[in-house]
Amino acid sequence: MFGMRFSPSKCKMLLQDWLNSAPKLVIGSETIECVNRFTYLGSLISPNGLVSDEISARIHKARSAFANLRHLWRRRDIRLMTKGRVYCAAVRSVLLYGCETWPLRIEDIRRLLVFDLRCLRNIAR
Repeated sequence: MFGMRFSPSKCKMLLQDWLNSAPKLVIGSETIECVNRFTYLGSLISPNGLVSDEISARIHKARSAFANLRHLWRRRDIRLMTKGRVYCAAVRSVLLYGCETWPLRIEDIRRLLVFDLRCLRNIAR
């Protein structure tokens, strides 16, 4: 249809709110793999619709970005305002990527704020 082709070996199946055992989906002669989590465009999608796994992954990636800039945070000849701008551009943007679509709970917001404030305190030292 419309000249589109896809490879069943690259397809994944994520079931949401499924009570029975996982159904078997076969396209052609290949069975589609059923997964518990799925990464789509860098965002983690979980079957329960919550974003706690996505937030954990984002915090991990932001922690890595923050650690890569450790040499910058330790320098005393760079103004605090400049460090703050670099932090917002390089770390906070990684932390909050895709957050516009997250259905947040209070504990999710708290985890994000704890990480953010911990990084800012580290920079201000």
